[in-house]
This record gives sequence, C-alpha cells and structure tokens, in this order.
Amino acid sequence: MPRKTVLLDQVDAQLVDDAERAVRAAKALLPARLTRTKLTPEASAELVRQLVARGLERGPKSIRIPLAAQIESLLQGGARVPLKDVGKRVKGATTAEINAALGKLAREGRARVVVRTQVDVLVGPDERALDPAEIAQLSKVADQLGKTLKKARAKGLPRSILQEDLAALFAPLQPSHRLAAATPSEAPSHLVDEALRRLEDPALKLVRIPDLVRSLSSRLPLDAIHRALAEGAKDGTLELRPEAGAEFLKPEDVPLCPPGPRGTVLSYARRVSP
Repeated sequence: MPRKTVLLDQVDAQLVDDAERAVRAAKALLPARLTRTKLTPEASAELVRQLVARGLERGPKSIRIPLAAQIESLLQGGARVPLKDVGKRVKGATTAEINAALGKLAREGRARVVVRTQVDVLVGPDERALDPAEIAQLSKVADQLGKTLKKARAKGLPRSILQEDLAALFAPLQPSHRLAAATPSEAPSHLVDEALRRLEDPALKLVRIPDLVRSLSSRLPLDAIHRALAEGAKDGTLELRPEAGAEFLKPEDVPLCPPGPRGTVLSYARRVSP
C-alpha cells in the first residue's frame, strides 16, 4: 500500500529564506516550485504572503522579482537594451505587464525609450536624451535643413552650405544653449524647487535626491541639479541630509547624490522655505 504524502501545514524562516533565494536566482518561479517540501494550501498561501512581504511580487502565474526592479537591473552600468529584447530577459510577466511597467518607469523618469537609427532602445535615466520640446525643435530643424539641401543640390551652379550656418541651425539643441537661454521659470533652481514640491513626502517633507535627479534628467544635467541643491543649502532654503546608513542606499543611486562632509553621501533634500 503506497505511503500517504504528509503535507507540511506551517512554514518556518528557513523555508522562506530558501524560497526567496530560489526566486531571486531564477527571477520568477511558479508557486508549485517555490520549495520541494509538500505544503498544505494554507501553508502555501502563507509562504507566498511572506515572500511578498519581503519585496517579491505576485504575478498572474508566478512569484517574481518586481518587474520594475528586473527592468532597471538590465540598465545597470549604463547598459542599453533593444526594446524587443526586454521581454526575453524579464521573467514571469506578460507583454501587457512589461509595457505597463515600462510606461510607468518612463513617466517617473527612471528609464527612457530612445530611437537609435530605426531601433527602439531602453536606456537609463542618466542618458542625455531630448525632451518633447527638443524633439519638436529637431523636427523644425529637419524641415529647414531639407529645404536648404534641396536648394544646395538644385541644378545650375555648384552650391554649398557655410559651416557657421549649419552650426546656427543646430544651436538650439545644444545643452549649453538651452541652459543659457532658459527663462526664469526654466532656470535650474526653479526646476529643482518645482520638482521638490511635486515629489516631497506629505508628512516628512523629504525627497530622495536620486528620485529628484531622475525626474529632471531629461531637462537638466546632473551637475546643474547638484549646483542648484548646493546653492539652496547655502542660502538656507534647502536642507540636505545623508542616508541613515550606507547600506540603505542602492549602488546605482550613489552617483546621483552630491557628496557631503566626511565622506558622506547626501541622499535627501527638504525645502526649508514655504
């Protein structure tokens, strides 16, 4: 007579540790493959609950590393990933879920989709990319350049284009030109203050500086954001704080934070003025 399978009706910390390790190694696992131990339905549900409490995510069919974290990990070290390859490298998600996660990351300034020749490419928030206004300006430049080239190639006398005229045509797209021509409402200090008001925690009034940098990365270079923060701290309108402990700051966030005294990293900002 076959032995009856005994189902475990409780989960302990070791079992949860082992299951979490397995999920993080595979990126996603079906609930039935979380552990080799046979569990009752109640214990299986409790295991999933504890894994979610540890930061994992429950998908339609699997327990997985959160999609946003999987996608952001693809961009570590400045990597650039063809958009068509993202679905092959993210585990445990449908195409609709991946597209929704990509849209959310783009809206939050944590990633960008850029066009390189004819290919859509996913890049990190630190990449210098054109914002919508600059895309519109580029379209105008392309139209004007097309007209100029048509004239230069017309029949008759050989024609060319002055390099200074070509440089003037593209000048509005240069970062130095955009910052120099910024109106008061587009100045770095104003943009930083505006972002701080938008991102601040309602209770603590704090903003994580990496989140601030990512939200402004399409409009300001990193050094301009850091200068605006330093100026605000100097004139007393901003307070800059270090992380409570270096272990709480993700490695990819460290370069986005300005350095503080005695080797600290300033990772939080708070508006002092109303």
